[in-house]
Amino acid sequence: MKRIAVLLLSLVALTSAAALAVACDDETPGTSASPAASSAAQGAVFAETGAPEAPAKGVADATQQTPASRSLEAPIWDFGFDLLARQAARTDGNVLVSPASLHAVLCMTLNGAQGETAAEMRRALAIEGVDPQTVNQGWADLIAAAGADEGAEVRIADSLWLRDGVHFKPAFLTADRDYFAADARALPSDLATSVKEINTWVERRTGGRIENLFQQLDPATVAVLVNTVYVKAGWIGQSFDRKDTGPAPFTLSGSEQVEVPTMHATFAGPAATTTAFNAVELQACGEVGVWIVVPRGEQTPEAVLTSLRAAGPTALWKASRNTNVDLALPRFHVEYGAASLPSDLQTMGMRRAFVAGQADFGGMADGPLWVGDVVQKTVLDVNEEGVEAAAGSGLVAKGGWPQGHIEIRADRPFLVVLTALRRTQAPLFLAVVRDPR
Repeated sequence: MKRIAVLLLSLVALTSAAALAVACDDETPGTSASPAASSAAQGAVFAETGAPEAPAKGVADATQQTPASRSLEAPIWDFGFDLLARQAARTDGNVLVSPASLHAVLCMTLNGAQGETAAEMRRALAIEGVDPQTVNQGWADLIAAAGADEGAEVRIADSLWLRDGVHFKPAFLTADRDYFAADARALPSDLATSVKEINTWVERRTGGRIENLFQQLDPATVAVLVNTVYVKAGWIGQSFDRKDTGPAPFTLSGSEQVEVPTMHATFAGPAATTTAFNAVELQACGEVGVWIVVPRGEQTPEAVLTSLRAAGPTALWKASRNTNVDLALPRFHVEYGAASLPSDLQTMGMRRAFVAGQADFGGMADGPLWVGDVVQKTVLDVNEEGVEAAAGSGLVAKGGWPQGHIEIRADRPFLVVLTALRRTQAPLFLAVVRDPR
C-alpha cells in the first residue's frame, strides 16, 4: 500500500494541538508581543520599546492585493516546491515545510547581503527578476494582509537577535523593521539563555505548538533571525460531522493496507479532475483554503508536485470548476523538523553565504559574517472542526572565523495545498504526508 503524500502550501502556520473547534472570530492564543530589548549596537535605529505590530511600509488597505505581493507568488511557489522535493527525498515518512516562513527569514538576511552572496541568494529564492524594493514591499503587504484577515487567525512575526557590541548597519536594521516588522532584541551573552529566550519567543507566537526551534548556539553566533507563521480557522464551505468519521482502508507507499480514521463530507465547491490528479479546495474562515490533491492511476505525489511546480500558483484554480463533491479524507496530524536545510539551500544555489571568507554580509554588520545554520519546525492538524498549522524558522549568522563545526538536525498518497490569502496564492506550507497515522 502506498503512503499518503500531503503537499501543503500556505502563508501561515497553524497551531493548537488539542481542540480545533474555533469560531471564525476567535483570537489566537499567546501571540502578544513583549517589549523589545534593544541592544546598544542598534539603539539609534530601534529607539522605541515594543515590537512593531505591523510593517511600517504595509499597504494602506491591507485587504487589497498589490502588485508587490503578487510579485512574490511565483517565487515562493517555486522555492517551496523545490524545497519540498528535496526534503521528501530525504525520508520515506511525512514531510511538512513552510516555504513562506523560510523565504521570509532568508529575505530578511538578504537585506544585509552584498555582491555574489546576494546574487546567489536571489537565485535560490527565485527572485532574480524582482527588484529588491519590490521584494521588501511585497513582504510588508503580505504581513499586513495576514494580520487584516478578520475571519481567521493568520499571523506572521519576525525578530532579530543581535549580539551587543557589534555594529549592525542602520540600513539593514531599518529595512527589516519597516518591511518585516522585525522585533529587535539583544542576544544574551550566555548561550543557554539565548536559546531559551528565542525558543520562548517562537513558542508564544505559535500558540505553544513550536517548541525548541534551536537546540544550541555556539560562541561564534553574532545574530539570529527568526520568523513564525500561524494559521487557525474552522471550516465554512463544508462540514465534517464526527459521527460520520470511521475507519477506512488506506494504501501506504509500500502497498501495505491500513485502517485510518477517515472523515466524510458532501458539498459544492471548487474541484478539478485531470489526467494526473483529482483535487478539491476545502474552504475555511477568512481567506484560508486547503487543497486536497490526490494522484490518479500510476501517478505519485512526487510526480504531481513536480508538475504543479512547473504549472505555477494558479494551476489548481485554472483546472477547477464548481461542482458537487463527495469527499473521504483521513484525519491527520503532522510534525516535522526540516533536516539538512543548509545542504538543500546550497544545492539550490545559495553557496557562498555558508562559507567563511566567501560570504559577503557587509550590508548587515562590519567584519566577516557567514550563515552558520538554518532550521525549521512545523506542525499541521486537519480534523472535523478545522485546520491549524504552525511554523518557526531560524537563521544563525556567525562572525569571526570558524570555531569547530556544529550540525543541528533538529486510500493512497495525496497532496494538500493550504493558502491563507487566496487573493495572492503565495504558499506558506508544503508537506508530504506519507502515513496519516
